[in-house]
Amino acid sequence: MAEIEQQWIDPVQEDQELTTFQLYPQPSRGTTDAEGSYQLYLPPQYETEPERHFPVIYWLHGGFGNARQGSDMVARIDKAIRNDVMPPAIVVLPQILPIGWYVDSKDGARPLAQITAFDLVQHVDSTYRTIPEARARTVEGFSMGGFGALHLGLKYPKIFGKVSAVGPAILRDLKDEPADRVNNTYFGDQEYYDACGPWSLVLANAPELRRTSQVRLLSGSLDVRLAPTIRALDARFTELGVPHDFFEVQDKDHEYADIMDGYGDAYYAWWRTA
Repeated sequence: MAEIEQQWIDPVQEDQELTTFQLYPQPSRGTTDAEGSYQLYLPPQYETEPERHFPVIYWLHGGFGNARQGSDMVARIDKAIRNDVMPPAIVVLPQILPIGWYVDSKDGARPLAQITAFDLVQHVDSTYRTIPEARARTVEGFSMGGFGALHLGLKYPKIFGKVSAVGPAILRDLKDEPADRVNNTYFGDQEYYDACGPWSLVLANAPELRRTSQVRLLSGSLDVRLAPTIRALDARFTELGVPHDFFEVQDKDHEYADIMDGYGDAYYAWWRTA
């Protein structure tokens, strides 16, 4: 466990089929030499249209995962861009520890939210031809990454204007999550867990979210552990008047590819309107 608590850089430091391995500075960790890694996808237009700037999708991996988990999503997006189904976009797949929930740990040792929302975004905007505005930044994630997408997008709406959570792990009771997944982040503190979760954040920032944000919730109907809670969060967004889309794919469980297949072309249509 101690090893993955410090796995800021993917141990597989290799390019993937459609992405390249990259490093970036993490000053939020308090040292000048701290670095993390990510996989980077650039759309075909990045090379062919050298004056053009692009929106960015930040895709967050699930628990005990890594940046390479996003390869399926990148393949789908690349095909959609090449077929003119969705606008071209840069995709960043960060390695933000195999555990940690993309939040700042209660003990302050792992400031994951600050690293993602500030260190990584600033690096990407200064390194690539992005549209450096919240309206052109989406944070998306699956499972633990879905929790992270909601945490970051609802906490920092001035940074991430679009939020897409696929099968987000948003159980209300901290004790329902395995201890080895949560103890080094929340340290058994239900109050801190509540403060980091989407229920509290959407309530606290509802006025700003209503003005500026778009949110998407996707899940599978057979995901008996998470689907009821995701439905309840959909109701909370509706109650607070926060713009969002919600879709539950029938007869699918907690599998990213299955949810994407069931959602179909609507997945890419959302990017066009967003």
